[in-house]
Amino acid sequence: MKPIAVRSSAVVQAPAGFVWDYLHVYANDLEWRSGLEKMAQTPPGPVRDGARVEETLRVLGRVVESVVEVADVREGRSFAWRVAEGATADGSRAVTATGEASCRVDIVKRVTLTGSDRLLRPVIAAVITRTERGDLRRVKHLLERSWQTR
Repeated sequence: MKPIAVRSSAVVQAPAGFVWDYLHVYANDLEWRSGLEKMAQTPPGPVRDGARVEETLRVLGRVVESVVEVADVREGRSFAWRVAEGATADGSRAVTATGEASCRVDIVKRVTLTGSDRLLRPVIAAVITRTERGDLRRVKHLLERSWQTR
């Protein structure tokens, strides 16, 4: 079955380096990703190739536990991730400068449904899309506020 793919982008009024410094530390996700209940990265700190992240997410009334593996880290620019244990999902985060004090954040998430979840594809796709776009709005506002009040 074709994965549910959500691509979200936002222009953030803060320098790309400032935004990257925040987005490439998974522990910060607890501040902006809805439904995220637990996050533990090994090793802690900025992501690097091979880092593993254990996360607990509450979605559609269910608790989903997974282990995410980070790859293809391009320092200051982007990284990819995939679920190594748990749901079948992968994606990426990228930060691209659009000016001295602005950048574009692109977040991609692909989820392949299995089992009976395939029957709920339209509902699950809508929830994932709404959640991802809401999360991006939240992190955009958080980063802009942090940059303005630093």
